[in-house]
Amino acid sequence: MSDEVDNAYKLALGEQMPTLRGKASICSFAFFEAEDALEKEAWTSTTADTFSTALKDHHRTAGNAGENAGTAIENRYDGEPDKVASDDPRANWAG
Repeated sequence: MSDEVDNAYKLALGEQMPTLRGKASICSFAFFEAEDALEKEAWTSTTADTFSTALKDHHRTAGNAGENAGTAIENRYDGEPDKVASDDPRANWAG
């Protein structure tokens, strides 16, 4: 029987969660800034209206995708054991 060691895979997932959340926040802020500029009439035309509508749709779908990715990583993290056998691939996870 192998000794149990820290689950390096779980630790790596945990380390990436704040990075994922931070990048999602930066992306959302960038969408917001562009939408805000358009609402303040930085660009006015029918093309701007079309762009604005598409931008809002992309913001929504990107937000949903980011939230789903974050939830998937959190669920995976929560489902991983803290310790694994020393010969388990997760014991030596190098990402």
